[in-house]
Amino acid sequence: MAVSVAAQESDSVHTLREGGVTVTVSGTDAVTWDSLDTMLKDQLTLSGSSSPSEPLADDLAFFTRQHFIREGWPQAEVRWDLKGDTITLTILSGQQTRVGKITWRGDLIVPEEELRKFLLRPSIEKEGADKTNPVWVESELQSGTGLVQRRLRAEGYLQAEVVLTPEAATGSDGLRDITMEVKPGPRFTFGSVDFAGGPVELEKQMRGLIAQTPGEPFNEARVQQIEGQLNSIAKESGWLNSATVSDYKLGQQGGTVDVVIRMTPGERVRVAQIVPHPDFSRGSKRVLTAGFREAEGKYYIAEDLDVMFKRALDTGMFARLDVEPQLQPGISPAQADLRITGEETKPKTLGFELGFDTFLGPQAGVNYRNTNFRDQGNTLAAELNWSTAGPLGSLKLTNPAIFNSGYASSVQLAVENFNLFEYSRYGTSLNLELSRRASKHFTYSVFAGVSANTVSTDVLTDAEIGPDTYTLGSLGGSMMLDYRDSPVLPRKGWFVSARLESTMDVMGSNVSYMRTDLRGAWYRPITKKFRFAAGAALLSIQGAAAEELPIDSRVFNGGPNSVRAFAERELGPVTNGGTPLGGTSALFASAEFSYEIYPNLELAFFGDIGSLGRGSNSSAFDYSSDFRPAIGAGLRYKLPFGPVRIDYGHNVGKREGESGGMLHVTVGFAF
Repeated sequence: MAVSVAAQESDSVHTLREGGVTVTVSGTDAVTWDSLDTMLKDQLTLSGSSSPSEPLADDLAFFTRQHFIREGWPQAEVRWDLKGDTITLTILSGQQTRVGKITWRGDLIVPEEELRKFLLRPSIEKEGADKTNPVWVESELQSGTGLVQRRLRAEGYLQAEVVLTPEAATGSDGLRDITMEVKPGPRFTFGSVDFAGGPVELEKQMRGLIAQTPGEPFNEARVQQIEGQLNSIAKESGWLNSATVSDYKLGQQGGTVDVVIRMTPGERVRVAQIVPHPDFSRGSKRVLTAGFREAEGKYYIAEDLDVMFKRALDTGMFARLDVEPQLQPGISPAQADLRITGEETKPKTLGFELGFDTFLGPQAGVNYRNTNFRDQGNTLAAELNWSTAGPLGSLKLTNPAIFNSGYASSVQLAVENFNLFEYSRYGTSLNLELSRRASKHFTYSVFAGVSANTVSTDVLTDAEIGPDTYTLGSLGGSMMLDYRDSPVLPRKGWFVSARLESTMDVMGSNVSYMRTDLRGAWYRPITKKFRFAAGAALLSIQGAAAEELPIDSRVFNGGPNSVRAFAERELGPVTNGGTPLGGTSALFASAEFSYEIYPNLELAFFGDIGSLGRGSNSSAFDYSSDFRPAIGAGLRYKLPFGPVRIDYGHNVGKREGESGGMLHVTVGFAF
């Protein structure tokens, strides 16, 4: 082990000036000087001296030596000199002392290694500290002794004592050993816990909280924690003035402690009005007032407000929001204003994108976004993207508080040229949507749209391409129940979603069908670095066979988000020229294990299975039983907007004309 010995008058010279006194210090490094500089300035300020003197120089030398002793240099000496208006301090630090062997005695109760971590925590938390033999700092070791004692008391040993006894001398290697004697004393545990005074509406929930307390280690911190949890339950339901007191009596010999908790909930509070901070823009005030308005006149309920809070954040207008109730004094029945503060995002952004996808190839795009268009709180978004499939442009206007309500509406106009396979499609669409986050986990929407499309080909047959000129109107709805911990980087939780769309002929193209999309996924951490995920989807079209549908209105299977042994859309029939023909039902399921091999970088192993049907389905749950399996591996690198994902899927049951597998490069989770 290397022993640190400070330089003797050889380190760089440090200088400070405070209150007309100049001090130069040698014999210390830059790290030690940071804390020493502050100490010397404090001493000069306290002395009130405006000029140097021998008594002042002697005092500074004394305090500097004490500082070094506290920091692990017990043999430190400090010499001073006074020349003109400058005090010179020369530090002879000697050998630095470090913590050596720790010997534990007594009834430890808690494992020795755990106690050691508590003892040395103040010493090893500092940047660059030696985790095995930290610097001997008396105050830090005393703080660590206090932590050990608190740890024992957390186990119910309220009279626990811990005595630190250092060895009288430091070894030649600079290590000083310690003996720690533990005297736990008697143990206290919770006996009966009685509760009274809580609101009738919350009685069951509160009693459920304390029901498992008997038998736990007793300590005052745990009692305060229970009180805090009970008050939190009450305040989250509108009893904002709730307070609790606890009565209990401790014996001298330990044993069970009976506790009586009494609550004074006060009057339940209703929300009077929404008060956004005056610094918010007019558009932000409109969105906040509309989004939280349904709370006015109702009891303050934190869970309901959390939904409104998330709606506001969903708009993208706010970088930060804080919602605090402010009680109105002297008013009965009790009322509170909701004061909303925070920070708005920059409303106007212009972005450029470059990327690569194994389906669309190289991609480039430009997008413009204004989250407070004309200071009305509406969002205007314009995008123009290009890939090997062709250009795609869209213009979308979103009103996050339509008619000053908690509903959001949007209207989008899009123009697309899709020219990737043996056909080209030109399409123009207009879509309207009305959506609402109904709860923390549940969202739903209704939508309507119309699209005009023209398909041209010199290769595909009429049966392969389907109708080549068609105008479609659609009407439908969707819902999602989402319990994931993150929508873009999920590690635990689950979601299910459903989408139902009815499409009808508008201008004589004889196209009419019903489409149902059902999806779900489950995420489960196994260890800190190891996780499991599973997902499935069933996409189904009822009312028409595949040949009766436009080729791009069909469902497809294969690709980075379904069965990964196939290229995008290529599970199922493909023409000789490589055009996927799609079908009327697609079923796929996946399971994946991943392990974090480096921060934010995961290695994954997966299995997929799926099928594609082309018949006329009579139910949303019809599917083909011709299942195609795949296994594979990949890498994920996590970024704030989702993981960059590289997967290779192996085609287990390779058939004639198919490749043995497929490499996918994309962004986002597979399911």
